[in-house]
Amino acid sequence: MCGDGLCYERFTGSALFVFNGVDLICGIALTVYSLFIGLNHYAPEWLYVPLLAVGALLVLTTCMSWCGASSSRSCAMCLPCSSYLLILLAVAELALGVVIFTQGSTIDRFLRQHQQELQITCVEWFSDVQRVAMNSCYRLEKNKFIPAYGMLALFVMEVLRFCCSSELYRARRYRKYQYRQLNTLRGLDDELLAARNEEAILSKFALLKDKYRKKYVAPQDVSATTDNATVEV
Repeated sequence: MCGDGLCYERFTGSALFVFNGVDLICGIALTVYSLFIGLNHYAPEWLYVPLLAVGALLVLTTCMSWCGASSSRSCAMCLPCSSYLLILLAVAELALGVVIFTQGSTIDRFLRQHQQELQITCVEWFSDVQRVAMNSCYRLEKNKFIPAYGMLALFVMEVLRFCCSSELYRARRYRKYQYRQLNTLRGLDDELLAARNEEAILSKFALLKDKYRKKYVAPQDVSATTDNATVEV
C-alpha cells in the first residue's frame, strides 16, 4: 500500500524509465544510421550531420535523465536539466522532420547527381516492377522520408518524456516539502510536550509547597492566635 503521492511518483518514474530506454535505443540507432549514410555519402551533409547531432543528444539526455531519476542526491539536478534539453531536442526533431519532408526533391537530385559515387543505378525507362527490382536509386528515393517519420515519432516521444520528467521532479519536490513540514510539526510537538511537562512540574511543585506550608506553618499560626486570645481575656 502507498499514498496517492508516492504511487503517482512511482508511476511517473516507471514511465520515464521506459521512455528513456526507448529513446536510448533510438539515439544509438540514429547515430549509427547517420554515420553510415554520412561515411558512405548516401546523403548530403545538411541531412546526416543534424541526424548525428540529434542521435548524440538523445543518448546524452537519456543518461542525464536516468542519473537524475536515481535516488542519489548528487545527481538530482540532472533531471530538470534533461527536461530543459528535451525542449530543444523536441524542437530540433520537429524542425528536421519538416525540413526532410520539404526537401524531397533536393534529396532526389542529390541521389541522381552522385549515383556513380554512391554506386547506385537510376533508370527512368523501366517498368514499375523492373524499377523496384533493379533500380536502387528508386528504392532510396522511395524510402527517403523514413527519417522524417522517425523524427516525428521521436518528437512525440520527447513530449511524453518531458511530461514524465517534469512530473517526477515536481512530485519529488512536493514529497520533500511534506517531509520538511512533518519535521517542523514534530519539532513543535516536542516543544509543546516540553512546555506541558514544565507546566506539570511547576504545578506539582506548587501543590507540594502548599501542602508543606499547611502542615508546618498552620500550627504556629494557631498557637499565636490562642495566645492573643488569652492576653485579651
